[in-house]
Amino acid sequence: MESTHSKDQEEKRFFETRIYGRIYISKRFEDLYSEKKKRFAYKITQSEQQERFVREKGEVILSVSNGGKHQLKALIIEDDDRIDSLVVQTFSAESGNPHKNGYSFRGQEVNNLYLFLKGLNELDLENENSFKIDDSSLKKLLIDSEQATRIVIENQDLIIDALKNNVTKTDIVALGYRKSQLNIFKLLLEDEAFFISEKEKLNKGDEAVWQSFFERNTWILGYGLDYIINTPLDNKKLEQVVSGYSISSSGKRADALLKTKGIVNALGFCEIKTHRTTLLKQISTPYRSSCWAISEELAGSISQSQRTVHQSILNIRTCLRLTDDEDNLTGETAYIYNPKSYVIIGSLSEFITIKGANEAKYSSFEMYRRNTKSPEIITFDELYERASYIVGHSM
Repeated sequence: MESTHSKDQEEKRFFETRIYGRIYISKRFEDLYSEKKKRFAYKITQSEQQERFVREKGEVILSVSNGGKHQLKALIIEDDDRIDSLVVQTFSAESGNPHKNGYSFRGQEVNNLYLFLKGLNELDLENENSFKIDDSSLKKLLIDSEQATRIVIENQDLIIDALKNNVTKTDIVALGYRKSQLNIFKLLLEDEAFFISEKEKLNKGDEAVWQSFFERNTWILGYGLDYIINTPLDNKKLEQVVSGYSISSSGKRADALLKTKGIVNALGFCEIKTHRTTLLKQISTPYRSSCWAISEELAGSISQSQRTVHQSILNIRTCLRLTDDEDNLTGETAYIYNPKSYVIIGSLSEFITIKGANEAKYSSFEMYRRNTKSPEIITFDELYERASYIVGHSM
């Protein structure tokens, strides 16, 4: 086995040959335990002076000394393109060996460090008063600024073509906004801390987070559900109580009451659950061999959707004529002949294991939803991909 001393000597030798202004990437190697492919990345930094706390005569003082050469060492996991750890190494001027008191960041700590440094660079510090900003707000700020830059860099031909074809600034801003909102959608799906912070802001349950997001982005439901069902009722929130002609009295509540966009409008209904909602029962054995039962949450959502649609047909009959707060007709109408309905629920990631997809569980879910005519069942990740595809090809 290679000694610690020989490892230090080898690290010292490589350190001495590395120069400022470059990133050094190691050969790929495989982790013995996780079998994931990894690499080391190195970067040299230099400082003219450095500050450190030292104890002199019983007091802690800040000591300033000549700077030196430092090395950043990052362990990168190739499989999911993330940094597993980041080590800041200081090398002794006398021996050249790395100090034992070098500090490191691991996992989420690396992301927190990046967010902190990036945020300091982007924040407007003209205000002389103290202030604070939480991570979720900072992420939104960085997404907006980075997205604007990325759109210009990645779509130069598109922008030139847009200028030739009278595409307005409003069109480009709208596209940029939608791309930034898709990034927030992705954060809600994949970043647990971000989702929790959004939930705490609303001081409500998980479903309210998605309800609020889709209220701000009704276009996602239009792109993701059905290209013709894409607008809420005029001046109405998505969530509506559906009973009678004014949709304002007591009755069955629809998470999203939508209408088609055309010369004649028709109603559509949508139940919105959460990406955490399970699609199959969380049990250790199948109902029969390779036959896994759907979850109570999915079954209940389908029943709820069907009941809402049925009740709406009974109450509205064929045509919904909208009124304002003073019961005056607004002139807006929507028809309700065999209306389309949807349930947005769960994520297909439920079927993914370390070794790949669980085919028996996925097929049990897929065959069930393909044989469910109404409502149509769509997972949150599928809704994201549909909307993302349309935005990517929208100009």
